Amino acid sequence: MSNAAALSPAEKVVLLSPNTAKAMAAIKATLLIMLTKGVLRIEQTEEPGFFRNKTVAHLCVAAEPKEAPPEIAALLAVVRAAQADGGAIKDVVKHAEKAFGPLCLQFTLKFVMPALIARGLLVEKKILFTRLWRLTPAGDIEQSRLKSELFQVNDVFKLVKSDPAQAAALAAALGTTILISDKLPKHFKPLADAMRERGDAGGGDAGLFVAGDGAHQGDFHHGLASTIDFSSFDLGSFDFSSFDIGGFDAAVSSFDAGFSDGGSHGGDGHHS
Repeated sequence: MSNAAALSPAEKVVLLSPNTAKAMAAIKATLLIMLTKGVLRIEQTEEPGFFRNKTVAHLCVAAEPKEAPPEIAALLAVVRAAQADGGAIKDVVKHAEKAFGPLCLQFTLKFVMPALIARGLLVEKKILFTRLWRLTPAGDIEQSRLKSELFQVNDVFKLVKSDPAQAAALAAALGTTILISDKLPKHFKPLADAMRERGDAGGGDAGLFVAGDGAHQGDFHHGLASTIDFSSFDLGSFDFSSFDIGGFDAAVSSFDAGFSDGGSHGGDGHHS
């Protein structure tokens, strides 16, 4: 049985590099899948900059999920706490580090590593005071699969201008591996447009991801059911086809930069 289809974005991030501090990237990937599922949304504001106005992304809860998995519930708590400070991405990063410790390592230690071990993809080793993880034979196969998928993600981005329909079809087949690519912010808008065209959704919920008209942060439920049932919530798939994301490409760049800055400290291994 293949585990790849069932892997969450966070599990994919960690499986690619188990002994490197990738917790911020795992959190970012999880927040992105929550955005595509409509659990969260991004609002943009224009704020004065030194030379010109800058676009600031604010993350907010769009729907209250039922029976959320522990990692989703933990991140929803982080987003809610950040909203009290304005909800800018820097606020989310600050509260994530408060909740999960320096570099947010506790997020992967508590939620991601145990899941990968339970799947039979990783085993834990302890050397003195350092915890290390080794790929099992099954884990090595899945890691190779993920690396191959990431190469195919590059093909998606190359095709999105020349053949949007083919790019959308390939993106749908690759699923959430798209969300862990460092190149996503640059290509997010044209890819989402292509996937929406492929889905022939027309007239989807405008503003589900981003409210560009200065909507109040308290108005999180506009155009969206107030609850999402996590019994059918698949962390291994996503679909942009029903969304009109407007200027979300600018917002996702801000989102990406905030988490890249917050998680820029590298490091091998995890101390107990």
